Amino acid sequence: MAREVVNNSAIEGVNLDMEAVRASMMLRLGVSSNLAKVTTGNLQRVDPMVGVLAEAVEGWESPLTLERVFGWHRALFPHGVPDGGATFPAGELRGDQPMVVATPSCRPGEPDQIHFEAPGRDVLGKELEAFLDWFNNPPQALNGLLRAGLAHLWFITIHPMLDGNGRLARTITDMALSQDERTPRRYYSLSVQIMKNKSAYYGALEVAQRGAMDLTAWLEWFLSQVEEGAKEGIREIGRVIARGYFWAEMKKLRVTDRQEKVLYNVLSPMSMDIDISNRRYRAITGISRATSKRDLAELAEKGLVVPFGAARSASYKVNLDKYLPDMLRDRKG
Repeated sequence: MAREVVNNSAIEGVNLDMEAVRASMMLRLGVSSNLAKVTTGNLQRVDPMVGVLAEAVEGWESPLTLERVFGWHRALFPHGVPDGGATFPAGELRGDQPMVVATPSCRPGEPDQIHFEAPGRDVLGKELEAFLDWFNNPPQALNGLLRAGLAHLWFITIHPMLDGNGRLARTITDMALSQDERTPRRYYSLSVQIMKNKSAYYGALEVAQRGAMDLTAWLEWFLSQVEEGAKEGIREIGRVIARGYFWAEMKKLRVTDRQEKVLYNVLSPMSMDIDISNRRYRAITGISRATSKRDLAELAEKGLVVPFGAARSASYKVNLDKYLPDMLRDRKG
């Protein structure tokens, strides 16, 4: 869920502190944590955005109303929506100016590249009403994943707000996926996949929004991202289980406090990889090169890390593979 919040914003160029988001999420879930201290300012900044996702998926059984969407919008823009030199109130439909999504030209005198023009303000209310009615009363035979993909495209094409439409569309998609699975907890993140394939995402949207409105290509792309997200979710579950077995084995082998500190640091959810170079070990512990080399060799002897590379590039990797459940070994990729 923390990754979903962070990546949903990152797609639009809004960077959130992952540690603050995890702290906010864990506080909301009532889970105690040993996370490093997070500044009050960072926590206050991310709390409303965490609340948007939590309210959407935890309230999946409630209808999607315009007031809910407005509430999410106000949470995303607590200080109003900046536009040029002005700031407009959040939680309101956009004004009378045409809403054109375009890429500014890099050359003076050349026109901007227009991707699509949203429905005019005169029909916006009716378009939004039609969308909400469809979302809350979908055809019974409509597959839930297809419904989520259609809802994403429909809302972002209406573009009802001055800004934040993409984040709202992905939040509505998360709600639709929770409705399909009938649970507020999903073990994969769609926004992570979209962030990985950001250019393809915008390309697929543009193709669907222009031309003959054939949505087949968009839905194929959307479903492929759900599939990849689910596969990554399976891999992550495998890593979580493997870490649990790893910690149990580590306790039996009685590593030093210093070695334990490094292993917890490397296997933290905040860590980007499980490699431990001599330099990284020293940075975490503050010890000498010789002592670090000896500590790593001891961990390798106990089978907790495995060496790779050679000479100056020699390093170690936490040995999670042997703790991965058998049923997930072929999917660890």
